[in-house]
Amino acid sequence: MSMQRRTFLNLSVAGALGAGASLLGAGHALADPAPADPFAVGVRRYDWWRGSRQLTTYVYYPATGSPGGNPIDNAPVADGVFPVYNFTHGWGSSPQNSLFIIRALAAAGFIVPAPHFQHSFEDVNNGNTSRDVSQILTDTLDLNASGPLAGHIDTDIGVGVSGHSLGGMVTHGLLTAWPDSRIVSANPQSCIDMGNPAGTVNAKVLFVHGDQDPTCDYSSARQAYSEIAWPKAFLTFVGGSHTSFWSDNRFPTTVVDWARWSMYGDTAARDRLPSDAAGSNTRWEAELGEGPSEPTGLYRLVAQHSGKYADIDGVSTAAGAALIQWTPTGRTNQQFEFIDAGEDHYRIKARHSGLVLQVAGNANGADITQQPESDAASQQWSIVEHGGGTISLINRASGLAMDVWEHSTADGARISQYTYTGNDNQRFTRQAL
Repeated sequence: MSMQRRTFLNLSVAGALGAGASLLGAGHALADPAPADPFAVGVRRYDWWRGSRQLTTYVYYPATGSPGGNPIDNAPVADGVFPVYNFTHGWGSSPQNSLFIIRALAAAGFIVPAPHFQHSFEDVNNGNTSRDVSQILTDTLDLNASGPLAGHIDTDIGVGVSGHSLGGMVTHGLLTAWPDSRIVSANPQSCIDMGNPAGTVNAKVLFVHGDQDPTCDYSSARQAYSEIAWPKAFLTFVGGSHTSFWSDNRFPTTVVDWARWSMYGDTAARDRLPSDAAGSNTRWEAELGEGPSEPTGLYRLVAQHSGKYADIDGVSTAAGAALIQWTPTGRTNQQFEFIDAGEDHYRIKARHSGLVLQVAGNANGADITQQPESDAASQQWSIVEHGGGTISLINRASGLAMDVWEHSTADGARISQYTYTGNDNQRFTRQAL
């Protein structure tokens, strides 16, 4: 398909899938606290209208009973007040074919209206379907006034929207060409860029896409990501197609983490994001926290738990010298240049030696040493912003975080890599030089 900006869904690929194919489709109050335990899931059908357009919608919700299993028709709603997080399926699909993501959201504590559209490419492209979703959000919020869901819907904090393929385009359209200012969280999946971000929407946005998607260009979603304001993130399934990640549990887990953080203020879910998204065939990128710091430049790295500086052992200029922590000395072996490596990753070059930080392998505990600069993914790091100049660093090859081993506060403790936890021994304050 064409690589030009805001191209439309590849009709030939969509057609080739056949009629039986399944294409799934900030700064606000929060619903607090987030539920501690999962819920059973109930579902109710509503036949709403927007003018002459029928909007058949299945509303999934936290229900009484034991968690797990299929949604239960008309089940009693669970105790609690829950935010709204829409899901819009893609071409040729349905809510029922999308339960792996809908059920995960509802079980985590969300009211999930899921319309069943007979998608028209024209209606998606001209904004009719995005406007339909806006109406469905209104009708869902109105259920709080009467009926079985009355008193259980949080109508004050805004709404979330998500969707896959055509549904992802509908979702992105609500942030751009046909904005809905109530949206505070969004998750376009396998989408195409539908326009410039609207100034009336202030949302935390998570994109999910396979970088070998033959149906919706990955490059178009990347452009959409580059245009959108932080807080934002992008989960790439490396080698993934349009739908290959549906069966990968990292997909719903990461989406739920995002929804819980952005709508419940669940910071533990936010801090799980890099580890829940991690793996040899994924790439996690994010700009979170109070705002993105300047990514490139010359910095000292101060371990948050110990107050000690990242340091090349012994001021060595030799390849293979280890990264450790040490009391501040003012020497250049405690100074590091962040260099753009492309695709929101950076090389970290020791100022005294001109060598860059590299992990020795993909296992927990693998050493970080300085090595001659190359194109190796093991020399590339993504930045997780925690605000106030504090960051975590995730290695591109391993998906693991830079970590002061065993939370040590001693001079000489090695800095290696470990599964991302968000703990303070994986957080470094960058002091600009």
